[in-house]
Amino acid sequence: MFGIHFATDEEARPFLRLSGAIKVATEPFALFKVRTIPVLIIVSGMGKVSAALATQMLIREHKCEHILNAGVCGALVDRAGFDPGKIFRISKVSEGPPGPGIPSKGIRCKGALWPDIATARLVTVEQPVFNSADRQRWASWGDLVDMEGAIVARVAHLYDIPWDIIKGVTDMAGDGDRATLHRNRNVVSEVIATQLNMGLADYVTT
Repeated sequence: MFGIHFATDEEARPFLRLSGAIKVATEPFALFKVRTIPVLIIVSGMGKVSAALATQMLIREHKCEHILNAGVCGALVDRAGFDPGKIFRISKVSEGPPGPGIPSKGIRCKGALWPDIATARLVTVEQPVFNSADRQRWASWGDLVDMEGAIVARVAHLYDIPWDIIKGVTDMAGDGDRATLHRNRNVVSEVIATQLNMGLADYVTT
């Protein structure tokens, strides 16, 4: 079984529609099953704790052997190619500076899904980043920022389960970009859904 984690309904909705997934559970998290291929989709809600619990549920209760986190993110760098709407495959995740409960180093992705997508580093934080001071502080740890990806990867890594992360940029994580995120979220989620739908069936059934 292949498990896909989304944080929010808005991020998950386009892929649920494209894949024809049906809801099979509502508690403790919304859980959907694709009829044609062995894929489960879980929608956890935002944040590290929800992401950890949902990922563990996919692995322990539903025997998922590969985990994918998909969703939107902010860009922490101003380099060309990191504009809103761009899609990235995450090569390395971290939670920023080491501390209590935070690993001393990041985790590199060993997955091989969607090799043609450009790669980037992801940092996962406790609170949304929408100001230039926080953006600059986190930029030394990642090119992109979210609130779940590194946790999904850490749980999968603990269980020795391969993982992949696909992220789409909605905003530049700067001052006033909260409105930009909401304006772009649906469009970017549609792009992510299309990307997932294009290659997932071939991968899962091989």
